[in-house]
Amino acid sequence: MKLLNKKFLILYSTAILITSVVSIFFLLNAPVRGRTAVTTFMIKQGGSVTSVAKELKGAGLIRSRLLFITLVRLQRDTGSIKSGEYSIETKSKTSDIIDKIIRGEVVTQKFTVPEGLYIRQIADLLQKESIVSADRFIEACRSRDLLEKYHIPFTSAEGFLFPDTYVIAKGLSAQSIAEIMIQRFYEELDRITHNTYSAEELKRIVIVASLVEREAKVDSERPIIAAVFYNRLKKNKRLESCATVQYILGKSKERLLFSDLKIKSPYNTYLHTGLPPGPIANPGIKSIQAAISPAEVDYLFFVSKKDGTHYFSSTYREHLDAIKKYNRTNVIGHHIS
Repeated sequence: MKLLNKKFLILYSTAILITSVVSIFFLLNAPVRGRTAVTTFMIKQGGSVTSVAKELKGAGLIRSRLLFITLVRLQRDTGSIKSGEYSIETKSKTSDIIDKIIRGEVVTQKFTVPEGLYIRQIADLLQKESIVSADRFIEACRSRDLLEKYHIPFTSAEGFLFPDTYVIAKGLSAQSIAEIMIQRFYEELDRITHNTYSAEELKRIVIVASLVEREAKVDSERPIIAAVFYNRLKKNKRLESCATVQYILGKSKERLLFSDLKIKSPYNTYLHTGLPPGPIANPGIKSIQAAISPAEVDYLFFVSKKDGTHYFSSTYREHLDAIKKYNRTNVIGHHIS
């Protein structure tokens, strides 16, 4: 009888203990506030479980730092909390908050970069969307560490910021955003070709692709325009691309003046033979493809037909006739010498 009483007492005590622990858990896990509202909470890069618990407690989002730390450490990966900005309902349980930050359900931002923008234009776009400071983005794109990390053979990441629609975590640094865009460039390059390019080959491809991007309006003409540039390079002719002069000016002009063509700059292909020292835009996949696989034509000239397409010529005489035909005699055209 005494033995049975002892067993009963142990079972009873254990049940009381379990009930108490469960009660405390539900009490501490309960939302701090009964009113439903949404607040933002930032977890900094490298933040520890302890520091995050302290900040959550200070923000009035959890009842117990100890419970938070314990529940996180019971996860298989104790370092699994993800940095970033979170949108948290004030009526959330501690366990719900932990699930959110372990899954990395951060607040995201979406932005679209069209083909053919300069770094400065992309930077202005990001600042306008309140994503990152334009100056910080430009500074990141010129970082020597960034350029060396991604084997970019230029003084900036111009040409390697792939035009696309991006969904990123809110609060990412300028360098992180630049890296995401550069990584997308290499992913797309690998998708269209399995060739391995030397630094010089990649340099030529990206520069030519940027020229094509700024000159072409119709996709079917991109390989032809690329071929014109390569053909002129082979014959040691100046490229005479209006797009390079516009890059120097930092803006697109509907009509370039003769004085614009005399601007002293290594990017002025009206003054210098060969390719400019770097890309003049950030090309899309179709322009990159054209630079890799140009059309097999012998054209050396092209002139705008004013409808987005061009007339291509193999001889200078034919090119002059095209200029007259399309009423370009009073406008600086492409490849006029």
